[in-house]
Amino acid sequence: MSKIIKRLQPEVIERTAKRCRERGIVLPTFAQMRDPSLIPPAIKRKLKNVGLWDVNPVNLFRITWKNDVKTGLYGGVNYMEIPPAITGVKARVIGLVGKIFSDRRAQGRRGVWLSRAATRERRV
Repeated sequence: MSKIIKRLQPEVIERTAKRCRERGIVLPTFAQMRDPSLIPPAIKRKLKNVGLWDVNPVNLFRITWKNDVKTGLYGGVNYMEIPPAITGVKARVIGLVGKIFSDRRAQGRRGVWLSRAATRERRV
């Protein structure tokens, strides 16, 4: 059991599953979020007609680090390498970029945080 979730509440899970079934909402599995190639073709076809930031349950299948903003589907991992001139270290520093997540509120925050953190570290 998770350290965050101390116990499951079967009645809440059943009520949520029932509500999703009634509304035709399909949720991605953790395996599909980790490996978008496991997402069924029917879902991928739906995604082509839904904007990246549209409020649509099918966008739940875009909760991954592998979004391709050009196709609206999936590509490589969204990351950026921060050069040694900024970090001040020889080691490669890689940051995952959350800008392309389907949640508009999160758009850009992670990338901005990484660049600010690197700049702050350099000034010290």
